[in-house]
Amino acid sequence: MGLKNMVAQALDKAIKDILPPVISRSVTIALITTKELVTMDFALEPDENKYLKGSILMIQNLAGNLALVTSREPLKVSFEQVMKSFFDQLNMDPNMKQDMMQTVTADNLDLGCALIKKAVVEKAVEEVRQD
Repeated sequence: MGLKNMVAQALDKAIKDILPPVISRSVTIALITTKELVTMDFALEPDENKYLKGSILMIQNLAGNLALVTSREPLKVSFEQVMKSFFDQLNMDPNMKQDMMQTVTADNLDLGCALIKKAVVEKAVEEVRQD
């Protein structure tokens, strides 16, 4: 297995491990906050489309940023654990393994966070449209 495939599989597994609680927590908090704020801001607005658009914009920002804040460190830990298990299968110098793991983690953490943010925002918008 090549390094690219190993990294892709590790990132995928790490994201799947932490995604459900991040979605649940971020979407729930963002929904409650969005309902309160948008209801106050659009209380006298007769056009429901403006209310819905305001809700969607608000929840996208809130849920996405909450997801980034709450997922970064757990994703890093999970990704490092998965990469370590992959690297342990290879016969390599322990110092080289550690250096590679740190480099790979640093290079791919932002990508993983972006994928999590995208999933959370999609779920949050879906929830707003249902309400």
